[in-house]
Amino acid sequence: MVSVHEMQLLEQLLDVTKQISMLVFDQEESLEQLTILQATQDELREQLDQLGFSAQTADASAKAIIAECFQLEQSIQKRLQLEQNMIKAEINKLQAGNLMKNRYQQAYSQVEGYFIDNKK
Repeated sequence: MVSVHEMQLLEQLLDVTKQISMLVFDQEESLEQLTILQATQDELREQLDQLGFSAQTADASAKAIIAECFQLEQSIQKRLQLEQNMIKAEINKLQAGNLMKNRYQQAYSQVEGYFIDNKK
């Protein structure tokens, strides 16, 4: 049996998880919000742990909330993984471009210079 307080905590956890799932991860403001929301999630989970909450002994409505949170978390993880892969690809492109730029500049810099003829 789930207490009223545990059910409220589960509903808050679901709300926070939904807020995270609506974030656009490629915006800096979203990343700050993500950090805050994840901290809130941790606090709610810790409170549930302190109350001795167990998903195995939860009733159907609590299990439904837990299942929805789990599904949202999985979709968030997939989105974060995709974002991470895109960022890694962008970094690799920048590094490759920088490497090519350095190669070109080194070859070009050998041509530059001054020649002073001391014999007239």
